[in-house]
Amino acid sequence: MDCEKDNTYKTSDLYYAAYLKVAAVPFLGTERDNGKVLFLFQIPEGGLRDLKNQYFTRVARVPALTYADEIKVMKTLTFSQ
Repeated sequence: MDCEKDNTYKTSDLYYAAYLKVAAVPFLGTERDNGKVLFLFQIPEGGLRDLKNQYFTRVARVPALTYADEIKVMKTLTFSQ
């Protein structure tokens, strides 16, 4: 589930959310929706289109260890809700 509203982007994709954090998209927190955890981000001025395209076409470049660390953080947020 991905959603854009009020300059806020929401996704339930933990791995994509970790990528957005590593890509320095401002993280706003989490919320629950029908039992799912949604990760909330502030949409940057240039939008998310380029970042999303890079991620889903497998050409994005982020530091591997930082990405792995963010996955752990996101999992902790998921289970602490």
